[in-house]
Amino acid sequence: SRFTATFFKNKVHVNGDLTFWRLNDVETRIYTPVPYSKKPGVMLERGESKINENDEKTNYLAANFYADYENTVGKHYFKVMAGYNYENSLLKSRYVQRDGLINNKLPDFSLTNGLNFTLRGGGNEWRTLGGFFRVNYNFDERYLFEVNGRYDGTSKFPQSQQWGFFPSASAGWRVSREKFWHIPYKAVSDLKLRASYGTLGNGNISPYKFLETMSVSQLPLVINGIRPDYTQQPNVIPNGLTWEKATTLNLGIDLALLENRLTFTGDWYTRKTKDMFTDGLPLPSVFGATEPKGNYADLDTKGWELSVGYRNKTNGAKPFSYDVRFVRSDNKSV
Repeated sequence: SRFTATFFKNKVHVNGDLTFWRLNDVETRIYTPVPYSKKPGVMLERGESKINENDEKTNYLAANFYADYENTVGKHYFKVMAGYNYENSLLKSRYVQRDGLINNKLPDFSLTNGLNFTLRGGGNEWRTLGGFFRVNYNFDERYLFEVNGRYDGTSKFPQSQQWGFFPSASAGWRVSREKFWHIPYKAVSDLKLRASYGTLGNGNISPYKFLETMSVSQLPLVINGIRPDYTQQPNVIPNGLTWEKATTLNLGIDLALLENRLTFTGDWYTRKTKDMFTDGLPLPSVFGATEPKGNYADLDTKGWELSVGYRNKTNGAKPFSYDVRFVRSDNKSV
């Protein structure tokens, strides 16, 4: 569901949306023996006769609410926006398996009589909550500024490391709108210089990676007529776990020639990604456990992009338009 409301002569806009969906994913597999023969007249079978079913149910809820205000005073245009978003996901899973399928053409658990029966359950739950804002300012279509910020938290990280602030800013200068610009419009239609700098956060990992979790299973051995339950020492967890942060510096230029028919766009950027979630350094075998995953890696990327395009159209009884574009890019990551 979604709503939009306007106030103060359409200068204030309030928006909101609520999303809820339920996903039921069921996978059923049937295993039947395969007949084969080693000599004429003798038929044998190889393989198990069993049925299993994996059932996963996901309930997902998302809510977004934001408001903005925009106004123009003379040559000054500004717009302010602020809001928040919330997400919650709950997964429940169940796995059932039993052998001894009586009739392969009627695969159902009520038609199994095997002694090997497996029933497992599980699931996970996670939440995110964040606030965000954006401020735009434009003076006479010559000087363009934008400032953004997000303050996000997630249950996938420890309480002391759940929250992160991710700001960004950008600026543009339309040189072709300056008073000293005297190049004809038919020759150079537009020239804009751009620059931006900002940080984005990534918390897209599985839940519970910072907790010592222990699962319960049954021993394959029968002791005193039963198969006892057992658990194991939990995996080693990282010392801390937090947001992956990617900080990017971008410099660009936009150039339009021949009444906007021929365009050039160029960008140079450098991106530093800190605290990437990955495997830790290899440890000697005497450590006795698998290396924990955590914020153990950094990534530096430098690159550039160039785009050249030409578009035109013909008038007449049968008008025709076309757009041709060439794109070239290169980057190096360490």
